Amino acid sequence: MASAIDCTELQVVKELRGGGLLYPKNIPGDRGNTAMITQIILIILLMMFYCTASNIILISLCNFLMRITNLFEELRHVHARYDDKILKVFVVALEYNTLCIIIIAVCISCLIAMIMAVENPIMFLWSHGPEPYICSLLSSMIILRLINVDESRLDTVLKVSQMKGLDYGSSMAYSYFYGYLNIVLPSVGDEKKGLYENIKVYESQNGVEVPVKKLFILIPTSLHIPPNLEEASYYWMESAKKLESVVKHRAGVVHRTYHNSVYKIHPRGQRGNDSKVYVITEGATPLLTFYEVLEHSDKDSSSYKEYKKEIAGSFYRTLRHIIRSKPECRDLCELIYYEDYDSDGKKVNIAEILLEKIDEQTSLASHYGQ
Repeated sequence: MASAIDCTELQVVKELRGGGLLYPKNIPGDRGNTAMITQIILIILLMMFYCTASNIILISLCNFLMRITNLFEELRHVHARYDDKILKVFVVALEYNTLCIIIIAVCISCLIAMIMAVENPIMFLWSHGPEPYICSLLSSMIILRLINVDESRLDTVLKVSQMKGLDYGSSMAYSYFYGYLNIVLPSVGDEKKGLYENIKVYESQNGVEVPVKKLFILIPTSLHIPPNLEEASYYWMESAKKLESVVKHRAGVVHRTYHNSVYKIHPRGQRGNDSKVYVITEGATPLLTFYEVLEHSDKDSSSYKEYKKEIAGSFYRTLRHIIRSKPECRDLCELIYYEDYDSDGKKVNIAEILLEKIDEQTSLASHYGQ
């Protein structure tokens, strides 16, 4: 056995004494600085091409106009995305990176000098034929691409929204669905009960009625979800006996258990009467984990804080799409994406939101005769 191990190349990433990592040839490692060094050399060489500066300014002006069009769109979202800070919208849409500012400043200085010498640098270059002008134009476009003239915080957000599921919010949504919801919600036809069957058993065993047989998932914009929802409801809600657990072998964990919490809602917090409403609800746990990431000073925490609204929104929209695309799950789950603080900074009562959703669901059921 030992000789077999010695003769076999182990495909394992190894830690070096200096803190570096040694990657096997089949596992992608960290990228180096070769591309960056090559780009700097290329920028210097292309900047030496005659009249390149004039084309850089011209293309940069077009880029600025495109930023203005994005600015108008972002001003429509100044309340929800920028907390009514108009100046922040301008900064996010119109900021340039340092290298870009330096290159544009150098090009403006060169352009002024060329105007003093030949009056119209573009016409002067064109007078020598189309070939030099085309080369100059291509050089300008390459330089602007290398210095990321499009780069801004808004550009980052727009790119994230176009990543087709590779962004952080979408990744959390897929992991949450296939790692949890797809396990507890549907009935797959074996001995394992789905959510609906579990609720029916719960009603029978405890002599109660759950008016809406769905899992209500809470997605607050603050991302914070307390361990017990009684706190978030000003104690209108009271935890009850949980549903029967689902047991599954998963990822090397034998007999892993999954269960859903049941709460009793006492309308207006009055616990002395029999008007309590039972509901199956819980917070979206990946967002709580994300909240805890934001609370610590890890490597990427500052970036996550800056884009947390976009990430949370992406999580909600992706999860909603996944659930709606699964016939076996779409009628068993309801997402509640809500602002958990009002305009005065007071925490909203989640029990009131849940009661409103329950009334809405029961009204729909009555309307369609269910």
